[in-house]
Amino acid sequence: MSAAALVTLARAPRAGVVAVLTEPSVLLAFALMAVASLTSTLAAARVGNETDVNAWFFSGTRHPVVQVMIDSLGPQRTAVVLYLVQRSFDAIVVALAISPLFYWLLGSSAVHASARIAGVRRPYRPLLLLFAYATALTLVPANLATIALGTGKGIGPQVASLVGIVCVGWLLFIAHRAIRAHYEVDRDRATRILVVAVVAFYLVPLVLIVGAAVAIIVAAVVLEYF
Repeated sequence: MSAAALVTLARAPRAGVVAVLTEPSVLLAFALMAVASLTSTLAAARVGNETDVNAWFFSGTRHPVVQVMIDSLGPQRTAVVLYLVQRSFDAIVVALAISPLFYWLLGSSAVHASARIAGVRRPYRPLLLLFAYATALTLVPANLATIALGTGKGIGPQVASLVGIVCVGWLLFIAHRAIRAHYEVDRDRATRILVVAVVAFYLVPLVLIVGAAVAIIVAAVVLEYF
């Protein structure tokens, strides 16, 4: 029944969401997350192997942002900033490898918290298991596209990026259907719950992290630490 619900979720999200919420399987959910984690790890490994961070800085292949930094900060200060980027690249690859956990645990928690903020209370467990189904269903094709087509320039990597964007949109669509079905709200209220979840628990923390990094660099330049 659970495997059939997964097929239904892939073919018809509206009916599939109801089927998964009605009778989710814990074992299948963890198996699907294991597959998603494996493919994400393989995709992250390919990104790490094919991405040459140093190529962003060389004159022939230099990224335009790097040239702007050189013109504004100077070569020595830019070199320090670029060193920090190089050192953090491995962390970015690791984050890509464990991205299914962000979609699964953080995604379901964010939606559940947003629904609580909106005054709607429902059990968390069915939504948690549904997000495991949805995460695997949408991330595995995106990861396989990256593994098969690679990263960087060219038609293949561009197709892989397009597949990734489509899959994220697909996940958001399933999440919207899940909110409507699980919390028994109309379309507009479900949209508000989803928007609050994405903004408050994904975009705002990301903006704060990037803003903090930029502020530290700016403060170091102003205080002439390097």
